[in-house]
Amino acid sequence: MSHDDDIHSPSGRVREPEMKRTGCGFRYAEDELSAGVDFSAAAKLLKNDESGITIREATPEDATAVAELVNSAYRGESSRAGWTTEADVLGGQRTDTNMVREFMESSFFRLAFDGDTLVGTMQIEALDETRAELGMLAVMPLRQGKGIGGRLVRDAEQFAMDTLNRPVLQVRVLEHREELISYYKRCGFQPTGETGPFPDSPRFGVPKVEGLRFTVLRKHLGQV
Repeated sequence: MSHDDDIHSPSGRVREPEMKRTGCGFRYAEDELSAGVDFSAAAKLLKNDESGITIREATPEDATAVAELVNSAYRGESSRAGWTTEADVLGGQRTDTNMVREFMESSFFRLAFDGDTLVGTMQIEALDETRAELGMLAVMPLRQGKGIGGRLVRDAEQFAMDTLNRPVLQVRVLEHREELISYYKRCGFQPTGETGPFPDSPRFGVPKVEGLRFTVLRKHLGQV
């Protein structure tokens, strides 16, 4: 989160929700905490938020549910209910059951549940001795903007450090997705200047615009 995002509210008041939802979490300055913060409105802010979310590792039996959720968040008309949609730049599928199962052989999938309902998913893979990559971060369109994505990002960071022993986490984002790039920047990821072409295979989707490329962002874990 940048200094500009760290907007202070008067002592004894909770910031408005749109201010509290910047970045991947909430933060208060030391002077706010020492003066005392009234959390009486916290229940309202946390309603339907990530507070009741549980996360577990996926198994091959989850592959179909993972593929359906990822496709619903990124492709087709259903994805337009959320802000992560790629429907304007890509048609076709984002993934499928067989692809997810293939990826599970060399990477991990983590699933977010609200009760018994799958509301989010992500893939994390060790790339080399120092780097892991976060991919297929997806949240059910109607549950986006409520902190679930940020919860998954934090889980990915912890998983990369504790399980994979990788101190650097990277993501690849389509250059056209400026709002998604901004989201990862607020989460502490920094552009590297590295780019790569979009896969030339309909298995990953059918481009609607020319010159689709990924840009790479990285975060050195353990740093604020």
